Amino acid sequence: MTAPGKTADVSSTCPSCGAAMEVDYDAGVMRCPYCRRETPMPGSQTGWPLGAGATGLPRVTITSNRPLIEVTPEMARRQKRIALIVGGAILAFMLAVMIPIFSVFASSSSDYSSEPAAKEVREVEVGATARVKGFEATVRSVDCTKQSMTRKADDPATSWDESDVIKAEGKFCVLGFSVRNVGDKTDTYPTFDLEASSPTERIFSRNTSAEWYLNKDTDDLSKPIDPGKIVDSFLVYDVPTDSKFAYLQLSDGILSDAIVKVKIDK
Repeated sequence: MTAPGKTADVSSTCPSCGAAMEVDYDAGVMRCPYCRRETPMPGSQTGWPLGAGATGLPRVTITSNRPLIEVTPEMARRQKRIALIVGGAILAFMLAVMIPIFSVFASSSSDYSSEPAAKEVREVEVGATARVKGFEATVRSVDCTKQSMTRKADDPATSWDESDVIKAEGKFCVLGFSVRNVGDKTDTYPTFDLEASSPTERIFSRNTSAEWYLNKDTDDLSKPIDPGKIVDSFLVYDVPTDSKFAYLQLSDGILSDAIVKVKIDK
């Protein structure tokens, strides 16, 4: 009889590979020396289930170098076909979903990048009335002879000089400007549309300080205007000496159907 802890050959054969199995009394199992298959040792409790390394419960460990499932060439081809079919289906689904989305984005980008439709340009002469949104606007007069604006003292009795002089970088062009609210509600004239330019569309700066002097420290043009009310004001632009005052834009056409310009030609 083999002592505990030793192994001995027995007539039992391995159910996996058919080789003769060895007995491990300490572990209480029979083990195949080739494929390492283990089975419980029948009829013996030596070292099992309470032997070395045991936890008090039966334990069977099966080890083998053989794969659990043998993959044949036909199975490999079938798996490859399934993978190709599934991958193709996923790709087709992604294309079916993404192509319309890309088409929408491309169409939107094309719309934004395309040139806006050209607006009609309406030219009027000095003294003529032009309709600008809910107002009638008129350039009454044009004077481009001034080089400076002088503010005289409000009270000659004061002991200090309240006069002030603003000089033009080029020349001042003073425009007498009137607007009348012809709408049915109080509104503010869009002064941000007022833009002076040369024949080559060179933009001239507006001198609001000089306007403040000429308008006697008021800015009624920027205030709400009641229906039927007329506001008379002065506009002042600094025109370079090497340029010519050609147009005063009254409307940029963004919120109206046309661009309205007054022909100055000074």
